[in-house]
Amino acid sequence: LGRCPSPTRPEIPKFPQPPKPKQRNPKPKPKPRPRDPAPKSRVSLPRRRMAAPAAAGSGAVVPAGDGEGWTPSFGDMVWGKVKSHPWWPGHVYSLTLSDDPEVHRGHRHGLVLVAFFGDGSYGWFEPHELVRFEDHFVEKTSQGGSRTFPAAVAESLDEISRRSALALLCPCRGPDTFRQHNEDRRFLLVNVPGFDSNAEYLPEQVTAARERFVPQKMYDFLQNAAVQQRDAAETAARTLPGIEMAAMLMAYRRSRYERYDLTYAESFGVDSKKALEGEVKAENERSQRDYL
Repeated sequence: LGRCPSPTRPEIPKFPQPPKPKQRNPKPKPKPRPRDPAPKSRVSLPRRRMAAPAAAGSGAVVPAGDGEGWTPSFGDMVWGKVKSHPWWPGHVYSLTLSDDPEVHRGHRHGLVLVAFFGDGSYGWFEPHELVRFEDHFVEKTSQGGSRTFPAAVAESLDEISRRSALALLCPCRGPDTFRQHNEDRRFLLVNVPGFDSNAEYLPEQVTAARERFVPQKMYDFLQNAAVQQRDAAETAARTLPGIEMAAMLMAYRRSRYERYDLTYAESFGVDSKKALEGEVKAENERSQRDYL
């Protein structure tokens, strides 16, 4: 496998209703809060503040992070802890990519902006309040808690797959695969087939994804899957290395074979219906953008 060059119901009839009496000073209705992510869509962007970070003097215990030697940067997948919530998966986001005034008002020097998976919430954290996603995956996913927590974990795993698929993308097979971001030209908008057409990444993240791709490891994984199919499907659905490898294999197949092919999705335990929906959605978004 050669390495590609880097990219700079029926309708219900309506019946007339009697007018409701007017109320004095009616209270404004609360805005709905999104809960579950759209399957195979881009990770939730920050839309509402989850809560104030657990901090000294707040009456909450500040959990230990991964130490002062680690400085979270854009794109890092992390676990963050806020009061009355379990540890929650998220990713470090950039303030320059958000046009929400509420997000900007919370900015303080030294704080890290984290966009949480699953519900569109966000939070500002001290670096020591965050821990690495991969290193603490087994521990944090075993904690249980909120009924929305599994949806957040599922979205975070979609992001793991998306990033793994970056390794097999090349502008030689799609001129609009990589484009400069309109809000901040340091970033890229990336078409990731099966996932998204406007994924936001730094060029360094694409390079890192390619460096994690080792052809021999993928060949060994595929060979083992052919012999022990049930074990391979379990690994691909429940372990981070397996999720990454399955995503790379599906990305490779998309780049070389049928336009809509669900063979790998079915073999590696991925919901084939969601996989196809993701493929069609991404293509429709690209077509609409090209038309405009």
